[in-house]
Amino acid sequence: MKQKAGREMRRLVVAISVGTLLLVLAVIAYFMVDVILTTNKNIDRNKELVVEQSVFTLTEIGDNINGMTGDTRMIGLFNRDLMDQILAGNWDVFYDFIGDFAISFYPIEYIGVIRNGELAASRSARGFDVSAGNIPDLPASGSYKTLTKLGDKEGFFVSVLYPIKLSVVGLEDFGVNMIVDRTAQMAFVEDYFKQQRDDLIVRLSIASAIAIIISLLFTTIGLRHFTRKYVVKPIEDINRAAEEIMAGTYDGEVQVEEDSAFAALQGLLRSGQKVLQRLDQEMRE
Repeated sequence: MKQKAGREMRRLVVAISVGTLLLVLAVIAYFMVDVILTTNKNIDRNKELVVEQSVFTLTEIGDNINGMTGDTRMIGLFNRDLMDQILAGNWDVFYDFIGDFAISFYPIEYIGVIRNGELAASRSARGFDVSAGNIPDLPASGSYKTLTKLGDKEGFFVSVLYPIKLSVVGLEDFGVNMIVDRTAQMAFVEDYFKQQRDDLIVRLSIASAIAIIISLLFTTIGLRHFTRKYVVKPIEDINRAAEEIMAGTYDGEVQVEEDSAFAALQGLLRSGQKVLQRLDQEMRE
């Protein structure tokens, strides 16, 4: 016959179930927060790598332009008349050539030639309208900055101001401001890691639900079963043995299990059994 659990047992099960559930939820929350923070760090770090690689690329382009402009014979390979105009001191033609050459042969969206802090010439890639009224802010010479807008387009752009040193050959120094569009790369980085984060959270949520169900089953059915088996039943056996001893119907001698938590009760019960046996024997004599 199935026996109804007592009030104390129900309270014990509820207390342990709630404690276990809170512990499981705390562990789940920790891992979810860790996943989110790790994802954000990965996004930030990979965005930094995109910027660093862009700066490196633009710097290499600047090195190439510097090497080309330092030797007018290189320009003569493209256009002899152009070289003659440059040698005659027509710097506007020179700056226009730099802009046309860079925008045609390098993967950049904008180039501006900066002379004495002023824009001397500029070129932009197809699809970008950079007019005199919306010239991008310049970074410090030899440095870079990120922009959120280029011309009439918003996004993520990396801008580098590369100094061209021609004073060593008797010409005037100037700078080239080169800008590259990294909007798509930044969006890819963010989408990639956010997708990974969302997938991890979904899998973690499923595993968490399973863990919660298992913990609740263990702390209700399992705890009740083992508590009854190892705590309640031994107490009931001792109580039944005591009743049978008092009624004189107990068969045999009470056994004391030395390694049991109920050894003291078993010993007390056996002592009582022996006392009753002596009294019963004396009464018969």
